[in-house]
Amino acid sequence: MQPFKILTMKRLSTILLALMVTIIGKSATVVDMPSDAKQLAYNMTVGWNLGNSLEAYSSSASTSETDWGNPKTTQAMIDAVKDAGFNAIRIPVRWYPHFSYYNGTITIDATWLARVKEVIGYCIKDGLYVIINTHHELWLENHATYADSASVFATERALWTTLANAFADYDEHLLFAGTNEVHLDGNWDECKTENAIVQNKFNQIFVDKVRESGGKNLYRNLIVQTYSCNDSWGITHFTVPKDPTSGRLIVEVHAYEPYSYAMNPGEPYKYWGTKYSSYGIESWSQESYLNNVFSKLKTAFVDKGYPVIIGECGAIRHTSPTTAMNESRAYYLKTFISKAKSYGIVPFLWDNGSTGTGEESYGLFKRKSSMSQVDNFSVAAIMEGAQTNYPTRIEYVDNTVTENNIYTLQGVMIKKNASNMDGLPKGIYLMKGKKYIVK
Repeated sequence: MQPFKILTMKRLSTILLALMVTIIGKSATVVDMPSDAKQLAYNMTVGWNLGNSLEAYSSSASTSETDWGNPKTTQAMIDAVKDAGFNAIRIPVRWYPHFSYYNGTITIDATWLARVKEVIGYCIKDGLYVIINTHHELWLENHATYADSASVFATERALWTTLANAFADYDEHLLFAGTNEVHLDGNWDECKTENAIVQNKFNQIFVDKVRESGGKNLYRNLIVQTYSCNDSWGITHFTVPKDPTSGRLIVEVHAYEPYSYAMNPGEPYKYWGTKYSSYGIESWSQESYLNNVFSKLKTAFVDKGYPVIIGECGAIRHTSPTTAMNESRAYYLKTFISKAKSYGIVPFLWDNGSTGTGEESYGLFKRKSSMSQVDNFSVAAIMEGAQTNYPTRIEYVDNTVTENNIYTLQGVMIKKNASNMDGLPKGIYLMKGKKYIVK
């Protein structure tokens, strides 16, 4: 029996060694992901959206990307965006119907996952920051209700468990955003308390599952959303999720502001800016209005230590454009970007590839024509506004689950409400986002 016992011990040692290698391979320290939310957000000069591409709908992973009329994304396209001056790209991604859900586990179509990684790779190769999210996930976005929450929460947990592991090895240039514009189907009005509670839970589940995956994801900067990504009443209904890693959360809103000029398909106003008042403007929604929009976001989040990303913004190209209309649009874009940054808010321009005029015409580049710019002033105006500096100082509010919990490098809490490291074995531990060594 002795030889069998020795063999068993050898096998056990091998298994333990393999397990240790696996754990060490996944472990990471704050040194691997050095930038907190403020540092990373303020490294973003201005962002651009790869809209209407990877969030387009089709049951086929091979054709989805082009189903809404845009060509397949290429390295040359991303190069052109970088060359224009953008250093961050938001990639909206629709994961369903590209995954299957069974017994608490989600499996993503291998072809689709590979394609998303390929496009991310184009951005990383150019040194750009990248945001990926869950976009047009109607099974989630349209079901912020108590009645649907149990099944939706379960699917969300499974999805973010899979995504967190699939993208675990990327460095801090990759950020995760939990949801998009959560709203009841066809209803963009202010939410009820029930809807807000469920949306806040969406955010909490997202943070929990990413952090639980450990490794670099323990420190990855994460982006959470207000209900419907609303930039006004959405603030009131928003609760910052608890996070075991402090200083690594960013809040996202969308701001096609003012709606009457920037988005309304009826185009009631084709000019913006007080100096264009003689052409007909909406008197109350000019420069001071933008100050109020951004000031509320600054007070609610930036002043409390949470940078804000405007994940989508811009203005349509109005029909029958004149020279004065173009000048007004350029002034709007420059002013919006400049003011946003001055309040500590990072703007990402929405580009859906639509290069005409009127409703939904947010394209900045002609993706089917070698990424030439749609006009000769919009991107220039954006970059002029982007020269504005962010505020130089933000005090962080600690949003840890409790004040002084101690975690292993794998994110396992081993001591709660600790005042010191006494009694812990030798090793490396985390407390309040910082690394400590017990010798």
